[in-house]
Amino acid sequence: MIPTLTSTLRRPPARPTWPLVLPIILSSLLAAACSVGPDPGPTNETPEGPGSSSHPAESSATTAPSRTSPTPGPVVGGVPITIAIADTVITARLADNPTARDLAAQLPLTLTFKDFNQVEKIAKLPRPLSMDGAPAGSDPDIRDIGYYAPSGDLVFYYGDVGYFNGIVRIGRFDTTMEQIEDQDDNFQVRIERA
Repeated sequence: MIPTLTSTLRRPPARPTWPLVLPIILSSLLAAACSVGPDPGPTNETPEGPGSSSHPAESSATTAPSRTSPTPGPVVGGVPITIAIADTVITARLADNPTARDLAAQLPLTLTFKDFNQVEKIAKLPRPLSMDGAPAGSDPDIRDIGYYAPSGDLVFYYGDVGYFNGIVRIGRFDTTMEQIEDQDDNFQVRIERA
């Protein structure tokens, strides 16, 4: 006769696992609920953006998210300005918003512009502009004048940059952008009220 092992080996009784599973499920649900919120749009993980010299070219967004506030259209009214590049004078108009009014209060200005990503020309302003009432971001059009808050840059858009948080549209050129686009880096611009 061969003895069987099953009678000599005993397994401990199974413990109920629900006391352990329940806290894990509740923790997962709580973590998921905390991560859900309104879509703020694309974000840049670093404070740099389209107006910053250290902003990588590949992070330019090309699609605009749904926005909670409308993007301003063409500028109607506002402060007329002139932009002088060497002997050429270009006209534009600032928008009627707190950020544009803050820029108008700093005029006249002479700034040094450089190209950024072959879609915009940027120049550092002497001081930050007001962001009162400004949307979280914008998708500027070609010919727009913008302010990029994270870097404090004034921006002339001659190409499509897409939506970025931190962009405020503050004006619009009256003419085409060839004169701006054709400039090499480090060109001087004099901006003043018309």
